[in-house]
Amino acid sequence: MDTKISQNFDIREFVDKATYNRFGVNSSWFISEKSVKCAEFYKSFFTSYFKNKLGNDKVKSVSITVNNWHIGGSKQFSGFRPPNCVEGAALSQHRLANAFDCEIRIIFMDGTSKEVDYIEIHKVIQENESEFMAHGVTRIEDVSIASGWLHTDFAYIPNQKHILIVKP
Repeated sequence: MDTKISQNFDIREFVDKATYNRFGVNSSWFISEKSVKCAEFYKSFFTSYFKNKLGNDKVKSVSITVNNWHIGGSKQFSGFRPPNCVEGAALSQHRLANAFDCEIRIIFMDGTSKEVDYIEIHKVIQENESEFMAHGVTRIEDVSIASGWLHTDFAYIPNQKHILIVKP
């Protein structure tokens, strides 16, 4: 059973264990296409950004981690959150399959890795706002709250001119 949902992501990275155990590959019903495409965009954009910043000879790539429960990690509610999930707000965009949280790590040529500075990530997003909005990003969570991850959602905001920074 193929669990790949895109070039770099697996279905299980966007749904919790119980949802996947119940629906298998049909768990894609609970995943927004925008989330998958945006995660792919993040991988490409931030890999290029850090290669340019730190050196093409030093940076191999960037990893984007949403859920990692399927590889022994503890994250399972960073994408879709089912109705019985007690994590986060009751009306969160996560419950609508319209948001994801991710950790971003720089993977170096020597095999080491380092988590990014999310203050820098927010600055980069704001400096490239139109490109991020073109990929569907409408809101990110304030870095003072989300200091160890990047929250992205795709809430519908009519006539939106800027990415909103939210403080839930």
